[in-house]
Amino acid sequence: MIRLTRRELLALMSVGAATVGVSGVGGMLYLLLNSGRRAAPEGTPPAPPSTPARPAQIKRIDRPPIVARADWGAREPDHSAANETGFASADNAEGWLDYSGDLRDVYRTVVVHHSVLYEQDDVMTMREIQTEHMDKRRWADVGYHFGVGRSGAVFEGRSLRARGTHVAGYNTGSAGVVFFGNFQEESPTSEQLEAGTRLINWLALWLELTHLAGHTEFNDWSECPGANLIYYLNALAESAGLARGTGGYQDPDDVLDGGIEESGESA
Repeated sequence: MIRLTRRELLALMSVGAATVGVSGVGGMLYLLLNSGRRAAPEGTPPAPPSTPARPAQIKRIDRPPIVARADWGAREPDHSAANETGFASADNAEGWLDYSGDLRDVYRTVVVHHSVLYEQDDVMTMREIQTEHMDKRRWADVGYHFGVGRSGAVFEGRSLRARGTHVAGYNTGSAGVVFFGNFQEESPTSEQLEAGTRLINWLALWLELTHLAGHTEFNDWSECPGANLIYYLNALAESAGLARGTGGYQDPDDVLDGGIEESGESA
């Protein structure tokens, strides 16, 4: 087995991660993603087609349009929340944790989820996800860092400066991206897949990520993000220049001062 160092992975990423979001995404990428959508896979779906090679001279992509928290009506974090009370410390591992320093030294993995619930539209769905997480799961805020709507709108969730609560035992250094819908029963839209691809490509380059995983790969008791979205994970990872799987996760002691132990919260 060939094992790449982080430096080697980042070198590969700089060659290939950043071109979706420039001209051409509406053509080849649309055909790539939309063709798989009609397959309606059950069980283990066939692998999606490979993403076309990208020019090596692309070194950056612009931040995609993202609906700010204020614009979708987000509530402020509640630091008295029963299951994420106060701020993290050696004596309060499950408290709210704000990362200090360069986020590129913290993040390694983007974790893909599905919301299961869907309300009247994307804005209502983002609000309902936050309500579910704060009022029923009693977390301080929505657990995901970004939401991807069925219309193709992307929503700002929990600040990337804060640890998420989206994957049990593996939240530290993991960026949570939730696609709206129940993908055990339906397929993501082409607009949603294109927007999610742009978002993940930008995150991969900006944060110098190395891996992409589905929620179930960390927590095998979960079906998230659903078979009809798992079908696209290889293509999403390849487009962003990321390795697939959980290999990028870092123990909190390797990232954080004070030896804060990872909490078990999961979306």
